[in-house]
Amino acid sequence: MMNIEIIDLRLLPGNRPLKAFCDVRVNDIIIKDFRILQDNGRPYVKAPFVTYKNKVGTLRFRQIIDLPGEVRTRINNMILSEYYREKEQIHEQGSQ
Repeated sequence: MMNIEIIDLRLLPGNRPLKAFCDVRVNDIIIKDFRILQDNGRPYVKAPFVTYKNKVGTLRFRQIIDLPGEVRTRINNMILSEYYREKEQIHEQGSQ
């Protein structure tokens, strides 16, 4: 059985598309810097990636890790659940 655990979720301040970074442990492997982005009011998870410019200077993105579909779905769901929990906790603290 695969053990998946959220190690750290770092929310970012401000009103920008990038909302947070998240580190995840899968068994004994730590994967850092999943991104939580928001588009059309809905957050989604993007696996860690690097950016580079190709020969003509166009900015390109390359995913660092390719996870099997079931594992990726579990990780994305866990990250989004933790994101919503953290946001709710901040909201509750702000209203006290």
